Amino acid sequence: MTKRSTISGIFIFSFLSCLLLLSFPRPLNSVPPTSVKDTLSSSQLSYFANLDTGNSITDTLITIELSANPSNTTNNLFVGDTLSIGDSSTTALSTYIVSDVGNTAQIQISSGLSAENLLSGAAVIATHSAIHTVSFTPKSSITGGAWQFLVKASSRTGESQQDGIPDQQGFDLGQDVGATIGTGTRLKTADIACPFGASASVGTTAVISTNSYHIVKCNLGAGVTNPIDVGASMVIGRALASGSQLINPAPALSHTEGQADSSADVYTFYVRQLDAADAVVDANTIAGKIAVVEAVRVTATVDPTITFAIGTSGVSNGETACGNALDSAADSTTATSIAFGSLTLAAFNDLAHHISCVTNADNGYVVTVYEIDQMEELSSGTTIPDTNCDGACTADTAAEWTTDTANSEWGYSIENINVGVSVFHYDQDGATFAAKAFGEGTANAKSIMTNTDTPATTETAFVCYRLTASTTQETGNYENQLIFTATATF
Repeated sequence: MTKRSTISGIFIFSFLSCLLLLSFPRPLNSVPPTSVKDTLSSSQLSYFANLDTGNSITDTLITIELSANPSNTTNNLFVGDTLSIGDSSTTALSTYIVSDVGNTAQIQISSGLSAENLLSGAAVIATHSAIHTVSFTPKSSITGGAWQFLVKASSRTGESQQDGIPDQQGFDLGQDVGATIGTGTRLKTADIACPFGASASVGTTAVISTNSYHIVKCNLGAGVTNPIDVGASMVIGRALASGSQLINPAPALSHTEGQADSSADVYTFYVRQLDAADAVVDANTIAGKIAVVEAVRVTATVDPTITFAIGTSGVSNGETACGNALDSAADSTTATSIAFGSLTLAAFNDLAHHISCVTNADNGYVVTVYEIDQMEELSSGTTIPDTNCDGACTADTAAEWTTDTANSEWGYSIENINVGVSVFHYDQDGATFAAKAFGEGTANAKSIMTNTDTPATTETAFVCYRLTASTTQETGNYENQLIFTATATF
């Protein structure tokens, strides 16, 4: 061989080598990524039980089987969950809302069980899904390459990898039923956010060491090279109001629910790099682990409470309630007595109580009052009648009482300080002192303050008592009783 031919051979070999390198760029620093993790927005297992025998049409309390199912108790089921139950007449599932969770076998649902859902062994499912945020730091770079995320899919006989039903061996891709968003719908490219400006795709299932994996891919595109040592994130899934998510597995075959040391089901995922020819670079592949487990039901009981008080705050001599200066006898008023003392005849005698109420009841409270009888002189039986105000009020209807002092009368008014609702007010409709008579006896108890929601704070009001005695009213000591009742509405 001549020297010249040797030089030509070296040139040709070098040229071909360069051509191969340009066609299939080699990774720089061929090392797997670091700081790899998959953070799930929810690591809660999906719920998958089966109906037991004995359920009846219109039942709102259903019973599930307690063995040989992915979920064998009501653990991991919560009030407000959407529950899907198998339908004997169609492949679709009927949906209900969980309104209560009872013992290990029973579930309260929002409406009666339909005839189509009575099939013993019918699936009872509450699907839980998650957004996967896959974080990693690349240690190698390939021009025109791609990054893949592989998450465990089921290869178990009888389980579809993409039917929207939770699987026992992996994550379900969701069912393509024409809907674009919501629980159980198929994961789409629009649901994936790629790093490095790459374009997303959802690929076919890959098999690694006999296990199936869903593939989510981010393609860099021709001429694009990802940076090295810069943290990146691949977000898989969107909020269900606008997209779809991978469905979390049901309890695995080896899973035991509700034990003292219940273990999570652990699944492998992969992050791997592809070259420009779409071949996996094994040296740039790394495996990670994710764990899913039942959510922990946290329970606590808040006992129902209501506090009602009658007092003298703000109602002493000289102070004003319901627009009137209180009489000197106000200093003798206590929580258990309204002591008018010696009345000024043919004049208004005004005293008051301060009342307050608070409760934690969902539907608030109501305070009522009634009198045992009319004001009565006990030795003679003479009475001071219940007021008709200036001629128009009753126990049910308030009216102005500002002029009639000539007649003997007994009644009250209300000043709302911060009550949700008081039934009437002393200055309603421009009145100076709108008043009512007390209802007589339990059957005629009248609401004086109420709130139909849980109060934000203690609510208060003044009950203003007014008494008049004519110049001919029989002398003596008059007495009556008022019964206040506060009732919470739970």
